[in-house]
Amino acid sequence: MGLRLMLVLGVMLLAGCAGQGTGMDGGKPPVMTVSDYYGYCSALPTPDACVSDPICNRFRQELTQAPQDLHACLAMCRKTGDALYTDNLINGCSGILDRAVDFCDQFCRRRDPS
Repeated sequence: MGLRLMLVLGVMLLAGCAGQGTGMDGGKPPVMTVSDYYGYCSALPTPDACVSDPICNRFRQELTQAPQDLHACLAMCRKTGDALYTDNLINGCSGILDRAVDFCDQFCRRRDPS
């Protein structure tokens, strides 16, 4: 059971990384949409594992109205993550929360024109 979970997580990690880097010309990665964010954030539920939907949906809700300023957007990601931290630390979802915050950061940085 543990090996299967590790394999699923490994495949999801690799799938999430596909297409995330810069192009051959060194350009910026494409802008991440809210739909892209949710797709990257969501994880397939497994027995005895955290369900990612409540966390990813909360971030998706915040990102639909994300500030245009990079620093304000990143602060919103941290604030949302902090608000969810305690509940998800004790229920075993801290890994999903970390991933959600990381993708939120990526969302903000990819939108920034600089």
